[in-house]
Amino acid sequence: MSAKGITTAATALCAAATAALALVAASPASAASAGETTYKGCRPGNVCLYKGDLSENYLYYQTPGKVPDGKSFWVIVNNGRQQQGSDHVHFEYQYYGTSKWYSKCLHFYPGSGFKLDLRDGAVNAKIRNMYWGGEC
Repeated sequence: MSAKGITTAATALCAAATAALALVAASPASAASAGETTYKGCRPGNVCLYKGDLSENYLYYQTPGKVPDGKSFWVIVNNGRQQQGSDHVHFEYQYYGTSKWYSKCLHFYPGSGFKLDLRDGAVNAKIRNMYWGGEC
């Protein structure tokens, strides 16, 4: 092999080794911090609606923005990220077949108060006036 061929091969090997080290460095031993955890299919930074069980199989809508009025759900989850003044999900909900609206605010995941689970009742609900805001 010529000197030029050896230099080219050495350069390629060095580039491959650097790329491999970069992948290892980008993959920490812990899978993800609590602030970047997908919860039951709900991606980090999103608010998610489930139609049925709280599992990926029943997740039907998620958004980092606003949930449109009228969307129905059995479970709603705030998997938003901690951010002063805009990490809580505020909304109103109404049980199917009723006329009364209830106000609710969900804290961000993880911790308590990050979900509203209506599966104990006999009916689902619909949402309106959802927005991201500060403390409940």
